[in-house]
Amino acid sequence: MKSVTIVIPTYNEERNIGNCLRSIFAQDYDKNKLQVIVADGGSKDKTQEIAKKMGAEVLVKPELPNEETRKPFAIKTKARGEIIGLIDADNVIPSNEDWLKRMISPFDDKEIFAADTLYYSFRKNDNLTTKYGALIGGDDPIISYLGFTDRYCYFKGKWTDMPHEEEDKGDYIKVTLQKDKIPASGSNGFFFRKSVFNKVKNYPFLHVLFMWDLVNLGYNKIAKVKQGIIHAQDGRISTFFKKKLRRMYRRYGGGDKRFGGGQVEWRYNYGVDKKQLIKTALYVSTIVLPIKDTIVGFYRKPTLAWLFHPIASLGVLGIYTYFYFKQGINF
Repeated sequence: MKSVTIVIPTYNEERNIGNCLRSIFAQDYDKNKLQVIVADGGSKDKTQEIAKKMGAEVLVKPELPNEETRKPFAIKTKARGEIIGLIDADNVIPSNEDWLKRMISPFDDKEIFAADTLYYSFRKNDNLTTKYGALIGGDDPIISYLGFTDRYCYFKGKWTDMPHEEEDKGDYIKVTLQKDKIPASGSNGFFFRKSVFNKVKNYPFLHVLFMWDLVNLGYNKIAKVKQGIIHAQDGRISTFFKKKLRRMYRRYGGGDKRFGGGQVEWRYNYGVDKKQLIKTALYVSTIVLPIKDTIVGFYRKPTLAWLFHPIASLGVLGIYTYFYFKQGINF
């Protein structure tokens, strides 16, 4: 059994951290081989207290301003495991107790350097936006249409459009990725060999760029394990759209401190060009075609959360259109 370190970045996560840690420690995995580090940014609520009480190691670094800086610090200074797992405080492992064993088993293949789940999951009583994210394979319908998701999208019937090779290994799919064509992967239940961590620039830890750099260096074999992880959202539609605004300001906000503008040096745009962007914009703006996708998705995974799809698609398209024309970016 391989040693595993799971790193969870937190800041004022008392609402989520208990459920997250409870699901991790419920796993049937040798506790002497499992280390859980909560990398906290100086929470003002009970996050640290809850984490310590539940058995996690708590690393408090208020001088590190965001999770992308606390993650690499925790890995470099505290992680003992040969496999590193990145789980966010709003992630919950499904109730099957062998989830972690199944996530780690692909690393018996020495070619595989990373593994994550094939799906996002949801429970019957989860809220609208949690369910919706699981249905489209992420939290952004435009990314689903552009095809660089890294989890199964039900209306498309696949986990990504990015070119790759697949080999079914039973419990997981062994995937060979292509240089400069990397899905938006590397978070929410993502595991990788600690030995590759220092092969590339990883500070701050921007998960997509971490993957992009490694694949371009030849580390191109990953595992998509045939199970899910729950990415819990707060359920509010306003929060859903605010997160998209914050993401775009962070990448392209020109230093707007309200949204963290200029914090991220984004070196990779998934190979998206203007023609692809225009095609996607026209597709979504018809309304009819997203409604068609809603019906297809409902047929494959019946739930009323699909009713949000046309609204979400148009709303996020509007956000990206604003940034395209006002901020001078192409994605």
